[in-house]
Amino acid sequence: MKKKALKSMAAAVFILPLVLSDSPFPSESSLLGSHASAHETISPDHSNKHAFELFANPVIGDGADPWVVKHSDGFYYYTQTTGNNITIWKSKTLSGLGAAEKKVVWNPAQDAPNRAHMWAPELHFLDGKWYIYYAASDGDMGKQRMYVLQSEGADPFGPYSHPEGTDYGQIADPSNKWAIDGTVLEYNNRRYFVWSGWEGDVNVSQHLYIAPMKNPWTISGERIEISRPELEWEKIGTPTVNEGPQVLKNKQGKVFIVYSASGSWTDDYTLGMLTLEGTDPLVPEAWVKSQEPVFKKNPYANVYGPGHCSFVKSPDGKEDWILYHAAKFMGAGWNRSVRMQKFSWNKDGTPHFGVPVGADTLLKVPSGESDGKLTPALPGQVYKYEAEDAIVHNAKIVSNTGASGGKKVGYIDFDDSFVEFDVQVPAGDFTLKVRYSNGMGETASHFVTLNGNAIGELSYESFGWDSWKNAELDITLDAQPSKIRFSKGTLFTELDSIELVPIETKVFRYEAEHGQLKEVKVFSHQAASNGQKIELDKRNGQAKYPILAAKSGTYELKVRYANGSGQAAAHQLLVNGNSAKTLDYENNGWDHWQTVSVPVKLKKGENIIGFKTKYGLAQLDCFTLEFKE
Repeated sequence: MKKKALKSMAAAVFILPLVLSDSPFPSESSLLGSHASAHETISPDHSNKHAFELFANPVIGDGADPWVVKHSDGFYYYTQTTGNNITIWKSKTLSGLGAAEKKVVWNPAQDAPNRAHMWAPELHFLDGKWYIYYAASDGDMGKQRMYVLQSEGADPFGPYSHPEGTDYGQIADPSNKWAIDGTVLEYNNRRYFVWSGWEGDVNVSQHLYIAPMKNPWTISGERIEISRPELEWEKIGTPTVNEGPQVLKNKQGKVFIVYSASGSWTDDYTLGMLTLEGTDPLVPEAWVKSQEPVFKKNPYANVYGPGHCSFVKSPDGKEDWILYHAAKFMGAGWNRSVRMQKFSWNKDGTPHFGVPVGADTLLKVPSGESDGKLTPALPGQVYKYEAEDAIVHNAKIVSNTGASGGKKVGYIDFDDSFVEFDVQVPAGDFTLKVRYSNGMGETASHFVTLNGNAIGELSYESFGWDSWKNAELDITLDAQPSKIRFSKGTLFTELDSIELVPIETKVFRYEAEHGQLKEVKVFSHQAASNGQKIELDKRNGQAKYPILAAKSGTYELKVRYANGSGQAAAHQLLVNGNSAKTLDYENNGWDHWQTVSVPVKLKKGENIIGFKTKYGLAQLDCFTLEFKE
């Protein structure tokens, strides 16, 4: 059976162990896995309750055109393109969307003109009811039009029906041209409909239009064009495209429309932005286009085609988040997953989205999702083996830019198919972490043997063929080398790599980007342990890390850094506010990672380790702590 290739970010090179009962770190610091389960928050268990939680993208393994809204009931309601129905997800958290309760709230009639190609639904609460706007046709994509559903009550899970007096719920301006991606702008107590459409009846280019609304299901005036593809970065792919308009407002109420540009099937799909500089949204000249993309591909983190977004607040309302879809790997086209990340605001009031982070990068969950304050402790040692380097029998090695080593093993389809790893690690107890992809729609499995002896059947949840996830199995190794073999169980799964995590460890890793950062820049970097690194400002940069130690004593602190500034650099190391050491960083290049080690004294309980610029410029990846005496 042939299956699609899987792709994702390169895996981290560090491995994570579990905490010992006599560990120098207390039970609150038990370790998290080096990679989050792709659809789950990495939740601290009872022994890690003081650390904040982490999650990893994608939050939904298969999907496009994400839309999410936070309702007054405290829940998030989410929807995306499913193709032939409207499905709503309900979740208390953003990071938990992938595992959220969901319900199909609308199935069109089999003979309806809007029965097929149901794209980009959006859920809006207007005048006490829910309205779902979506594009659809009778199967001819050249006939796409906008439609709207109205809830019969206040429950977003329905039931829904067509608004009275409409033709299958169609919402159209007088021209009634091809239309998709409709959304609602509320401004100065008036409503406007914004969408993407054709100027004529031929698919030459998609433009953005706006028109006034009489009510949630009726456009009350002529359409006005506010954007067309005109800049080079908007015109990649044919036909040229402006689509997916989304309304964003800052604290002062200034209006922005963030839209998707270039072909959605290309790696260069990107986000542009219009700013309302006038007072009347129906005046084309009132909309000023940013001359550069505001969010674009990040090849260094293996992120391609980021686009079609929505915006939402964190549970406590303190943070702004962008949800967007992106290609699962370079050249994946419409094979996409849904991701999210926090964004900030520039001093001039415009949004600052930064760059899309890679899949698998561990990020802090949105504020209000976790009560933890401490920096999560991660295992500091890893033994990793790529599937393509193993013995592969009656299966195939396939190139894939998203796999951790650029390749993966698929077609493990037959009774005699297997992938066998020859591992050379010390004897002991380990957690076996298997990075896999399953797009079967239901759980699959492999049989696992160790040195020829059966040790279990490993189950793989379905999360999409090109979205990587981890499965785990505890094993004991008492021989060196050891042979770990995976053979076909139920259904089909593809393998990227395995990691062996020692269950006992005294070395703990803290990611630099997970600190309390002031005057600090965060960058994506494939060679960094979590796909990110930080750079402290030359004058005022500071990074602090609250951690917990079960024992007072001396610890070895080892810092992983890079310095390509052309001169020496140094940070002042602070422990509990006191100057402890000067960390000197040699100048050997930004891509040449080095380590510097110093002994530090920690007290029992909470400690704060800090880094402050002393002179020069250096970048930090992470640091580890190991109890010595």
